[in-house]
Amino acid sequence: MIFKMIELYASNKPKVLIIDDERDQAELLCLQLEDEYLPIPAYSGKEAIELVKAELPDLILLDMKLPESDGYEICSTLKSDPEYRFIPIIIISGFFEDTTNMKAIQCGADDFIHKPLNRFELKTRIKSLIRIKKNYKALQESESRYKQLFNNIPAVTLLIDPVNYRIADANEPAFAYYGYTYAEMTAKKITDISIHSRERNKETIQQFFSEKKGHFYSCHKLANGETRNVEMYINTINIRGKELIITNVYDVTFNKKTEIELRESEEKFKQVVELSIDGMIIGANSGKIVDCNEAACRIFGYDKEEMLELNVADILRENFRRGISEIINVKAVPDNKIIESINKRKDDTFFTAEIATRKFKLGDEERLIVYVRDITERKKAERDLKSSEENFRALVNNTLDGIIILNFEGKVVAANAAIGKMFNMELEKIIGMSIAKYLAPESIPVAIKDQINVLNDQGGYLSVYKAISSTGKHFWIEGLGTKIIYQNQPANIVVIRDITVRKKAEEALINAKTAAEVANRTKSEFLTNMSHELKTPLNSIIGFSDLLKEEITGPPLNEKQSRYVQFISSSGKNLLNIINDILDLSKIEAGEKDLHMEEFSVDEAIKTVISMVLPKTQEKNIILNYHSENRTLWIAADESKFRQIMENLLSNAIKFTPANGLIDVTSKQEDTLATIEVKDTGIGIPEDSLEKIFEPFIQLDSSLSRNFEGTGLGLTLVKKYVEMHGGNIYVESKMDEGSSFRFELPVIRKKEIEPTLKLLEN
Repeated sequence: MIFKMIELYASNKPKVLIIDDERDQAELLCLQLEDEYLPIPAYSGKEAIELVKAELPDLILLDMKLPESDGYEICSTLKSDPEYRFIPIIIISGFFEDTTNMKAIQCGADDFIHKPLNRFELKTRIKSLIRIKKNYKALQESESRYKQLFNNIPAVTLLIDPVNYRIADANEPAFAYYGYTYAEMTAKKITDISIHSRERNKETIQQFFSEKKGHFYSCHKLANGETRNVEMYINTINIRGKELIITNVYDVTFNKKTEIELRESEEKFKQVVELSIDGMIIGANSGKIVDCNEAACRIFGYDKEEMLELNVADILRENFRRGISEIINVKAVPDNKIIESINKRKDDTFFTAEIATRKFKLGDEERLIVYVRDITERKKAERDLKSSEENFRALVNNTLDGIIILNFEGKVVAANAAIGKMFNMELEKIIGMSIAKYLAPESIPVAIKDQINVLNDQGGYLSVYKAISSTGKHFWIEGLGTKIIYQNQPANIVVIRDITVRKKAEEALINAKTAAEVANRTKSEFLTNMSHELKTPLNSIIGFSDLLKEEITGPPLNEKQSRYVQFISSSGKNLLNIINDILDLSKIEAGEKDLHMEEFSVDEAIKTVISMVLPKTQEKNIILNYHSENRTLWIAADESKFRQIMENLLSNAIKFTPANGLIDVTSKQEDTLATIEVKDTGIGIPEDSLEKIFEPFIQLDSSLSRNFEGTGLGLTLVKKYVEMHGGNIYVESKMDEGSSFRFELPVIRKKEIEPTLKLLEN
């Protein structure tokens, strides 16, 4: 399977800024962290500072060695800024000593880690510091909320130390009321602002300690010398393990404020009543309506003046009036009983309503409140629901698929008409019977397992069973089962479809596939035999042409003859390579190709192949770079197949890369996989052709005038060899920008010693 490499970023992951001028190291850290975090690379100090301001990362990984300024300077800069100083910073270096460790701490770093990095240790430290940052941020937010709440309390509030009576804190209204600054207020004791005698203050505090709360009146002096009569509500509060006295101070010198607050409270209550969607009607003992809200006027169609001219009994239906009369005259309140009734509006239209009554006392007078809720729309929705259920039932009974509901024991508790038709039975006879009665013996264990799994919340299922009709006819069905609650009990609803025709088609398809495989094996055997037959005369052609070219067997050839002999030799060798590729592919498809497993150095094998293709790159002036991240990497594989994979990929890259181009080869180990990538700056592959390039005998440019020769077997063999090793190959390409082929092979074991190079004697 071919995968297009698409990089995904999850916005809900914590952001980690990676600052390292070595792009390979930054890219490696990004790959190591991207499964749990959103890595953001920066390659210089200036770029890092800009990214911190733009992205506000959750943590920073900072390399100590940078070109413009070292990691210590960047760390000090960020930690000195109040906006960014709480972002955790981990300094990374391969040269940590006691002095450098101390310098990292002095510049404000939260942690430091040595290279080479251990991925698990790095993630553990990152996770710990991000958690600490979140906890610290939560504590700051909590304290900020406390301070905002404390300062936004409209009442004058003081926190008093019970030991020395000193004012520990005060809110903004307190500073505004008394006229002191924070420093002046917290330097005073509560006895300094109270004009009562010290003995009376002491008596008040002692009374408070005996009751642990209190309500007192006092007289306080303001900063400008004025005195105010105040009302104090005192209680205790525990802040960070210390018990303080919280005192709310209210100025009672002017009662106008209280009157305004009372009026506002009444206005709020009135707005709540008026904004209610339920009608509210208040009646006197006589039954006369004395008040109502706008919803009641809207429901009954009267304006408020008209409503106040009516009695409660005038707007309710007759059988409900007796209940109202009983409530008013007998003074008996029903137990919150809600009555549904049909009532008339002013315009003589009718509506359905839920009505409830309750008595309450207003001063010394009894009042009756009637709640009216218009449920016309709800009743309409209920009728629509009933109609929908009827439509659904008709749909179920007329669908071509069978539908049955099985109880916990596997018995049929409900079924539609299609089931009766499918099994050639009346529904009355099917209901109550076990489903096992209608299945062939070999399908019963599958059905029992499906029933148990779906009722144990293991998920739904889609299974195929062999069923038996009432006439004994066998046929195939497909059942899709899901757990439901039916009549307050768990049940299994199964949608059944007759797939007998499909099963027969599948059998025919299997037979056709078997025949095709036999034909394919015959083709492979034919190609193998033909390849062997062609190779013998072809080897002779190549051998004799080489003898003529080397002028061993006769007089020298003239220039034209030499050129013709060269054409014969090169064409023969190309044809031999094609025959060998066809032979290899045929053997693979016939299952005759085996792997000769051995342990070898990946690095040395790649270098060997590169040395073979270098002359081709020099002809086109192509730069070929090779980078290995792990030169001690050894794998157990077929080395000749590995080299052929590399040779085919590099030959393709050279063929399709224009002159003066670039080819990059990289190898590295990722967990238990050896990953090798060949990337070029060639002509690229169209996106709609990426799925076809690994198919045999495929040339994207199939015209006779195409620019690039070849049989289209190279990539096919590459894919076959990689998959024979249990690996995968991926391709990524853009037109006119180049292609990247990456394959992965499993690593059996890793050798710790560099491979020893043997020197040839002169």
